[in-house]
Amino acid sequence: MKKFYKFSSIICIRTLLVFFLGEGFFRYRSKTETEEIEYKKIHCLYGLTEIRLCPNVKAEFLRKDGKIWDIQTNSRGERILGREPNKSKLWLVGDSMAMGYGLPTKETPAFYIKSKYNLDVRLVAVDAIGTRGLLQLLKETLKKIDPKDSPDQIYWIWNPSDFIDDEREKKGFKRIFYPIHHQLSQISYLYRNLLPSPKANVYTSYGIPIKYPESHITYSHLGDFFSDRVIPKEKVNILFSWGMSREGTPDTKDPNYDVAKDFFSKQKVKTIDLRKKTEVLFKEQKQVYIPLDGHPGPALAELFADAIAKDFLNLP
Repeated sequence: MKKFYKFSSIICIRTLLVFFLGEGFFRYRSKTETEEIEYKKIHCLYGLTEIRLCPNVKAEFLRKDGKIWDIQTNSRGERILGREPNKSKLWLVGDSMAMGYGLPTKETPAFYIKSKYNLDVRLVAVDAIGTRGLLQLLKETLKKIDPKDSPDQIYWIWNPSDFIDDEREKKGFKRIFYPIHHQLSQISYLYRNLLPSPKANVYTSYGIPIKYPESHITYSHLGDFFSDRVIPKEKVNILFSWGMSREGTPDTKDPNYDVAKDFFSKQKVKTIDLRKKTEVLFKEQKQVYIPLDGHPGPALAELFADAIAKDFLNLP
């Protein structure tokens, strides 16, 4: 028994030594944090499984094209324009597209809605949150408000990236392990080199888009979303446009938009299809997408804003 304890102690000491040496080596080699790691650090763990924006964030990041973008959050971890609106009746929900990932505050959909139409927006959106994550976030937000402050309309900028987010991070054991992986990748240089994270917030299609079957977990989560009693389905509006292809053009070959649009129609949920208008903007050489990234650029963000505001105000 003594030999066993001695052997175990030696293994533990050597393992810890290797860990500390490895951690020291990678920390020395990586003298500055990458933009990806710095961005991860503005995300916090909520409960045991949900990763969302941290509260009271005020930060700037450098995009791949060399442009700076900023982000500010309130005490609830919601992105804001700087001054919090009083009681907004228009809610914008979703993932990074609704949140305005990669866009300076003055180029986000929420900013265009406020500056062009004088409408305050409550932004309930987190990048790479997935369908189930958004359902949980929206339910929690609705339960915390006074009924008289409930939104008149909810606009969800939807896109097929949920098929990837729902499967990669939010299913089975991955749902439990991913937050742990996320935290370790923030604090340990050794860990992030041994187990690098897959690229987050990737909206560029690589090759021919895959048509996801109706048996995919995302459709199951969407069914749960619209059948949940807390969600006012009659107030939900779905917006979508084309994502960016590998060539930097609208990915008009992606079949998932039509399939999803048919699904939403069967759920009796209103859709606002901006694909044709997106193609027109692209032909006019407007900045539809963020260069080298694939997220909506200022032109597409403004298109979303115009469609939302005109629908909310019943404008032609």
